[in-house]
Amino acid sequence: MKLHFWGVRGFYPVASAATQCYGGNTAAIEVISDSGSRLLVDLGTGAIPFGRALMAQEFGRGNGHLSVLLTHTHLDHTAGLPFFVPAFIPGNKIDIYGAASQTSLRGVLDDLFDSHVCPINSLDNLGATLTISDLCDRDIAIGEFRVQQLCVPHGHGSGAAWRVSADGRDVVLMTGIDHPTGTILQRAADFARGADLLLHDCTWKVPNELKLRWGGSTLAQALEMATVAQVKRLCLTHHAPGCDDEGIVTMLAEAQSGINIPVMAAAEGHDCPI
Repeated sequence: MKLHFWGVRGFYPVASAATQCYGGNTAAIEVISDSGSRLLVDLGTGAIPFGRALMAQEFGRGNGHLSVLLTHTHLDHTAGLPFFVPAFIPGNKIDIYGAASQTSLRGVLDDLFDSHVCPINSLDNLGATLTISDLCDRDIAIGEFRVQQLCVPHGHGSGAAWRVSADGRDVVLMTGIDHPTGTILQRAADFARGADLLLHDCTWKVPNELKLRWGGSTLAQALEMATVAQVKRLCLTHHAPGCDDEGIVTMLAEAQSGINIPVMAAAEGHDCPI
């Protein structure tokens, strides 16, 4: 099993000479089994080039089937959906799993297509068949993947952490998680325990008012989570848009010196074996 990073930013995409190394698209991570089966985690702007790549395969012929796991419904994790080309092709099937706070997940995603913001007007006008499932603290089987979900706080609402297992390995994705008391959520640490790889939000250097309004975690919390959960490796992601390549290199060096677990930083276009 491996990951391919199509988008690793949080909040909004960035494009400049100073962000070319780690990339500027927002969250979209492909999980690929050894046999070639795939899942997509999140539909940020990184999902747009991913969708174009799929069109060279069965999705271009209307024979594709993709499952998508959403960590939460903020725009940086959903804005790629109206531009996800396979969703326009009749015959394709796209299953979306996630959790929305105090409303239906389908309703939140349909708002992306409202006539005031998008000429498509409705999810119902897409050519592909979309199945959208609200989950909270559920385990599901998707082909050869075993998928576990944990509902977690994020911003003023909630999101989901995902644990994906295949080929005898486990990856845990916590790319939209808050730790409201300042110390890590114990149930989240239990959920991630012993994983081969943990992806964790590292948006903020220190707790601040912006974090309380927008949601997200600090680098220190990511390191604490990896330590308490006794994971084998840690990958930092959901990079702040104001953090350029040099800033991520500095952050990574700080992380590597502060923990006895291998640490990497997610970079757009790169693979990560699990």
